[in-house]
Amino acid sequence: MALAVALALADELDDDPRFDVRLTREDDRLVPLWERGRLATEWRGERPGVFVSIHANAAPRSPEVRGFETYFLSEARTEHEERVAALENAPLQLEDDATGEDPDLDFILRELRNLDTQHWSALLAQMVQERMAEVHPGPDRGVKQAPLAVITNALMPAVLVELGYLTNRDEARLLADRDFQRDAARALAEAIRAFFERYPPGPSSGG
Repeated sequence: MALAVALALADELDDDPRFDVRLTREDDRLVPLWERGRLATEWRGERPGVFVSIHANAAPRSPEVRGFETYFLSEARTEHEERVAALENAPLQLEDDATGEDPDLDFILRELRNLDTQHWSALLAQMVQERMAEVHPGPDRGVKQAPLAVITNALMPAVLVELGYLTNRDEARLLADRDFQRDAARALAEAIRAFFERYPPGPSSGG
């Protein structure tokens, strides 16, 4: 589901000559969490760019929970944000030996925290939420923050989008619907375009 939306998003932006779209994966192969942000930073080079990681959420003990939310990189403030971070970072337990990366997220956050980039990431997250609210039945769970490995190495405005809960039966059907996947991709593309239009790249934009 997340891959389908990512591929559709790439198609949406490929038609715009302003964007050079890169995907960290184009099939079901596994790309380590740390590697995804690093690849984005490498591909960006000195050009302005953003990193958008697309996911589906889960709450096995609360199947009634549903809705969409967007995260930027920072310390978690709530139990919910801590739970999502634990869920999203769980693959690190299998990846650390293979990648040699330090799993201590607190240390990495201290090293990489950049308030300017964090500010622009929060703005991008808000734009994503606003556009997703136009195509998603909700609820809109808002912009949130957490120490997420997948966006840690993306040294640019970066967000993680949770499109909905696979553990909610109705929302799982929604996420599997191809029309919704296309609508979600268009919403994300509109958010990215709006971000660059509102905050043109330059020293003050962080983009």
